[in-house]
Amino acid sequence: MTDNSPELRLVPIKTAAIERREELLAGVLALELAPGQEDFVGFPENLLERALPDPLRHPFAIEVATDGGAAVVGMGVLHVQAATETGWRDDESAVLLRGFLVDHRYQGMGFGGRATVAAVALARQLADSLKLDAEGVVLGVNERNGVGRRAYERAGFAKSGTFLGGRSGPQDIMYRAF
Repeated sequence: MTDNSPELRLVPIKTAAIERREELLAGVLALELAPGQEDFVGFPENLLERALPDPLRHPFAIEVATDGGAAVVGMGVLHVQAATETGWRDDESAVLLRGFLVDHRYQGMGFGGRATVAAVALARQLADSLKLDAEGVVLGVNERNGVGRRAYERAGFAKSGTFLGGRSGPQDIMYRAF
């Protein structure tokens, strides 16, 4: 059986060459949330506004290959030294994955699951390059977001607790080792 899925890659935005960075930013800013999704994730422009000037936040675009090149289908942010913001026990042992989203026009195509697995690999590369003690990735998913929770479970994340400080209500704390 042949996998006909288009190539998917995560592209760090801050370290991209200037012209490439502009393309990535335009793609991220064009992303659209599904109705109600704003309860679970921020709007792309707000996520970028916080991430770009912050040296601890590392935004990435989720790209898939197309006949004409590539299309940005989602984004996420790897946030170092911030895992306690989602209820994790410390800031050193895990990289926080936040602001992770796939444009509603591309949902249901397997991109989210593949990008989640790729984000763990990217977090490991980031931790290695920054010489961090992180051993995995942590995230918070709203307990009302069953679709998101199941997607993270399929990508190898397991619930490790509950965080009551989420902006939209209680969140499941999920973790996956590198």
